[in-house]
Amino acid sequence: MLERLTRPFRQLRSFLKDVWMELQRVVWPSHEETYAFTGVVIVAVAIVAVWVGLLDIIFTNIVGALRLYK
Repeated sequence: MLERLTRPFRQLRSFLKDVWMELQRVVWPSHEETYAFTGVVIVAVAIVAVWVGLLDIIFTNIVGALRLYK
């Protein structure tokens, strides 16, 4: 009975120990790399936003010219 009650806690302890060991192996980016990656993401999002905006304008004009909606 005691084994049955303590097994989940031993499994949890083992899991948390494995998580901690994996976190010790992670190579975290430097501040410079983080700033550079953030800049890349912002530029990419801006490019996609402009692209989607242009497609929206184009399709809005096509639908308006064809008078599909009143």
